[in-house]
Amino acid sequence: MASRNSSLALLIPLALLAAAPVLADDPIKDVIDREVPTMKNGTRMALSEIERSILDACTRRHFKPTLVSPGLIVARWERRGHFFEVTIPYSDQTYSIRYKDSARMDYNPAKQRIDDAYNEYVDGLKQHIEADFERVLERMKRAHKNQTREVRKAPKINPRTAV
Repeated sequence: MASRNSSLALLIPLALLAAAPVLADDPIKDVIDREVPTMKNGTRMALSEIERSILDACTRRHFKPTLVSPGLIVARWERRGHFFEVTIPYSDQTYSIRYKDSARMDYNPAKQRIDDAYNEYVDGLKQHIEADFERVLERMKRAHKNQTREVRKAPKINPRTAV
């Protein structure tokens, strides 16, 4: 009886260790067609501002971004032999973050599963991109407000003194 319990006690941790990699893999959660915010009057951000926001967010999240062409960035995250790459297509209306390639991230192409760290980094990148978009939008709103204020401050013409 004692040997049976000790065998069982050894098998349980081994079974949990064997199941751990399966439990750690998450389905790939790509970010697809997220809306780029606009001002209330419909004014959109310039494509160059969107590009700059994405590149800055990538750098802050320790991705190495490469501008492939206008509207497409490839970003690579790498640590201690682990890496993954994502493509970031963007326009003035939407952007996406899509899985491209990886090594040592337990990627399973048949099940579209990957180490859960991938999804955490992609989600963090998305949050940084959207925070940058909000900063650009606030800057645009201030500029628009200042511009309308200047129009209102136009000198008034006094008809009595006008010649």
